[in-house]
Amino acid sequence: MFPILKLFLLLHIFALFVRAETSTPYQLRAPPLDTPWTNKVGIKPWPQYPRPQLRRDAWQSLNGIWTYEPAQGPRDDNNLPALPLRHEVLIPSCIESGISGIMEMGVTHMWFGTNFKVPPRWAKDGRILLNFEAVDYEATVYVNRAMVGFNRGGYSRFTLDITDHLVSDGVNDL
Repeated sequence: MFPILKLFLLLHIFALFVRAETSTPYQLRAPPLDTPWTNKVGIKPWPQYPRPQLRRDAWQSLNGIWTYEPAQGPRDDNNLPALPLRHEVLIPSCIESGISGIMEMGVTHMWFGTNFKVPPRWAKDGRILLNFEAVDYEATVYVNRAMVGFNRGGYSRFTLDITDHLVSDGVNDL
């Protein structure tokens, strides 16, 4: 084989195994049906406490820019991707919307990921709960590459105790 062709094939194979450290940046897309609020959402949607009747003093919103990529199918759990994923996406939103920054149709299985830190005093004060207010239709949740829960149900709330899977003095992957 020619040396240049050999080098090209080697570099091409290497590129398949190396993952980019950055994602496609978030950008609001022009949806087919626009509203006056489309441009007002920003990148930190709903910063207020989501359920005022159950307010807690110690809480943290994970709304904002996450990363996203399509999954291979319903049982892609064996191929947990490393963060960051390929594209930035605004959470909460649906990937079909312009606000998501993705505006992609026909994807039925997908990965979402983000990083977060837990304030040190939380680990001392008790259990750390992760609340999801609306997931459609199914979610398998991983914290630091460990499966911490599963939920099925259209837009139903669920809560997971993630205390035992957290790094209390560093960055956690979700």
